[in-house]
Amino acid sequence: MGRGFGREGGPDRARLQGAANPGAAARPARHFRWTNTPALPIDGPDLPERTSMSRIDLMRAFVTLGEIGNYRAAAESLGVTQPTLTKQIVRLEDILGHQLFFRSRQGTELTEFGRAYLREVQPLIHEADRIWDLGLRMASGDAGKLAIGFTFSALEVMTHALLAFRHTYPEVELSFDDISSQTQLSMLREKRLDIAFARWSGAGDLASRLVARDHLALVYPAELAGVITSADSPALREQPFIRLKQAIAPGFEGVVQRFLDWKGISPHSTHRVNESLVQLRMVEAGFGVALMHASSVTRIIDHSRIVVQDIASGPKGPALDWQTGLYWRRDDRNPVVRAFLKIVREAIPAPVEQ
Repeated sequence: MGRGFGREGGPDRARLQGAANPGAAARPARHFRWTNTPALPIDGPDLPERTSMSRIDLMRAFVTLGEIGNYRAAAESLGVTQPTLTKQIVRLEDILGHQLFFRSRQGTELTEFGRAYLREVQPLIHEADRIWDLGLRMASGDAGKLAIGFTFSALEVMTHALLAFRHTYPEVELSFDDISSQTQLSMLREKRLDIAFARWSGAGDLASRLVARDHLALVYPAELAGVITSADSPALREQPFIRLKQAIAPGFEGVVQRFLDWKGISPHSTHRVNESLVQLRMVEAGFGVALMHASSVTRIIDHSRIVVQDIASGPKGPALDWQTGLYWRRDDRNPVVRAFLKIVREAIPAPVEQ
């Protein structure tokens, strides 16, 4: 005779629990939460009042058995005993009021209702698995988002750090933007950035680490190599200067102006642009000369068309070099930030502060 289902026609709980020991008193049913560790009891026998998490546990047991089709193998996959899995399936059938599986000596087979219900439940359980795994990866820093600001002077050291980080944490979503140093630090304090590669200033309210040093470089077309041999060449004074807009890079433009004042150069023509790469292209095209970050131009230009001359700070001249720091919030507990800082410490030796 077939077994009934539903609240009134459900299985005898004492029969299920006492099958292994007929003389034992009936004990409350124990239900189990799916984790990556062995199953743990989570509630008592009042199934109609169980939480949504408990329902997900039962549905996951059903999906696993429905996909595998074998109680022993499904129980092993779930990390529970076979009797526990049997109880979970029986409980779910009680709640639904309908049989999910045919049981026979040949094995376990879904009923027509079970097949239809499996199609509905599978996406939910698979999405729950995905979210669970994502949470674990985010907690360990293996997944998540990281917003980074940088200046052109930090381009080389930043790309070196990002390549090492992406190799180790490929699932982290990276965003980065070329922003002036002061704006970066403001955005970092406002939590609009997670990491800032900015001019070294030792901002006391932020955690920081020195990562690079840089200096000024004179950049001019190769066709002028015969008349411009140094920063003191008279021909330099006759050339148009291509400079960044003051608002774009106020700190760097201050260094440029100190150099011009020191050499007594008053360009007869100045072109202002928004980006350093535009400066390079205009110099390459022969529209003038430029003073730029030495570290950023040495590897991205065609030396057959452009000449780069380093300009060092003289003992009697103004400071024409500077340092770049990595900044982050002291109270930031984002695992992705901690993972990035670890990569930076491993990949970028800290230069000696000057």
